[in-house]
Amino acid sequence: MTAKPRRTQAERRATTRTALLEACVECLLEQGYAGLTTAAVVQRAGVSRGAQAHHFSTKAELVVAALRHVANRFGAELVIEPLSPELTLEQAQLALLDQLWALHTDRIYPALMELWLAARTDEELRAELGDFENDLTRRTMVFCQKLAPELAARPDFRSFLATVLAALRGLILLEFVDRGHDVARIWPGVRAQLCSMAATDAG
Repeated sequence: MTAKPRRTQAERRATTRTALLEACVECLLEQGYAGLTTAAVVQRAGVSRGAQAHHFSTKAELVVAALRHVANRFGAELVIEPLSPELTLEQAQLALLDQLWALHTDRIYPALMELWLAARTDEELRAELGDFENDLTRRTMVFCQKLAPELAARPDFRSFLATVLAALRGLILLEFVDRGHDVARIWPGVRAQLCSMAATDAG
């Protein structure tokens, strides 16, 4: 029987880091930012406190790195097929909006919402979030350019996207603060309003 090759130190460190990031996201979703402790993350990840401190010096650094990890993995797994060029402008807008809605119901946004709310009174967390939010907006724009290149090339698209993102995150916040709210039922009406607004601006 061939002996299994020993992992290098770099491989062990990468495995430890990934375990911490995955555990952190799960703890964040279950306990919220206020209830999350590095001790709970370490226990779930099955690593030592020393290993956690080696990779991440603060709680804020850890949670933002965890969200970036999820975003990177999600982006790598995402297969983007451009919309049919035969669609009308309105049909392309509707299809794009539904795709953006699907992205915002992924687990990264409820976790991010936890951090947005906590960052209001946590200066350290707010500083850590800045670069991540800019990167997330950039990724969203690239997603739109790949999915609907003709639509994304319109001069008014950036302002349209900014409005769409504000609406989407507002709906996520609504569900976040009131778990009984069925935002999926609200979305079609919001989507129609967004398209109507875009048509008015274009005209």
